[in-house]
Amino acid sequence: MVFYPDLPSAVLVTWIQLRCLAWAGWVTPALSISEIASLIGIHPTRLNRHLSQLQGISALSCRTVGDGKIIVSFPEEPDLKTENQTVDPILSDSTIISSQNRESPETASYFPDQILGYLSFQDDQESIPY
Repeated sequence: MVFYPDLPSAVLVTWIQLRCLAWAGWVTPALSISEIASLIGIHPTRLNRHLSQLQGISALSCRTVGDGKIIVSFPEEPDLKTENQTVDPILSDSTIISSQNRESPETASYFPDQILGYLSFQDDQESIPY
């Protein structure tokens, strides 16, 4: 979803917030449009538009239950492991660390020794008076 090119950022934020409401699984609790809109901090009309856009790209589906409440459900994550999985040639030389392989590779730090003096402190530096 994050890399869907035609999705406006406001709709992506709504999708993320709705996905968070489904924290216990793949569906949200039954809530009214106004309850959901209040929880995520947008106007109910805008929420309806976002829901329509997200349903249009199959990012979620809504079903109506009693008392005007809806349940938002999300497609399950695809199974990333397949029987005949091939190795991407770009990744064939890289090392993948799993929880079973607890040794960390020895790599240089991403950050230089100092970035404007904020991220590291050298022993030979003078302390800065406050």
